[in-house]
Amino acid sequence: MLWADEYCEMNDVVLVGRSKAISGSSEHVPLEARDLLENTRYGISFPDPSGCQMRFKVAGVDLGGFYSYSAHGGVRQAVIAAVADNMVLREKHRRRAVDGKPSLRLKRRPGGSTGVRGVSGGVYYDGRRSTSFFRYQVSWRHNNRPKSKSFHLPLDASADQMLHTFRTAIQFRAEWELQLTEFEPAKYQFWRSQRLYEPGHPMLPQGFWGA
Repeated sequence: MLWADEYCEMNDVVLVGRSKAISGSSEHVPLEARDLLENTRYGISFPDPSGCQMRFKVAGVDLGGFYSYSAHGGVRQAVIAAVADNMVLREKHRRRAVDGKPSLRLKRRPGGSTGVRGVSGGVYYDGRRSTSFFRYQVSWRHNNRPKSKSFHLPLDASADQMLHTFRTAIQFRAEWELQLTEFEPAKYQFWRSQRLYEPGHPMLPQGFWGA
């Protein structure tokens, strides 16, 4: 079977993924994760039956890693963690011009989609407060009515803060998909103090959000 490396160079940043050279079929991607990688591979490959590999090279150094299915609670959860880490690395290592704007803007899907179904992300301007911030927004339904849940961040949020917020948004959507009418979102009022996407919902470290 023939394979080819896909890559996107951003100055000295290289995002590496793998795809079939001829057909582009996703049959090698586990069924549980195909929707997560439907549009973008996020440098993720599946070289081992026990986990997936995420690659992200900066100046020849791979900042990615291996995501064990057993350590993350399953195939889908491991891929979600790999996608989240890849997105944070993309934002962190995107080089900027003198004016502070990205020298290269990655093409985003309409609506600011993150590549995870039902979760979008982007800068939002609040006219009432005359301020801008970044938010991840989750689409879901309650009593057959469309609803949305937003998780807000300051524009200067750190990579760790972005990752925590993104994984929280993904967890919210995943729980709703699993539980549907039994889904109870009340616990997400504590998302700024707990990792609701990890078993036992451990507390965030002191000072995580800064002063």
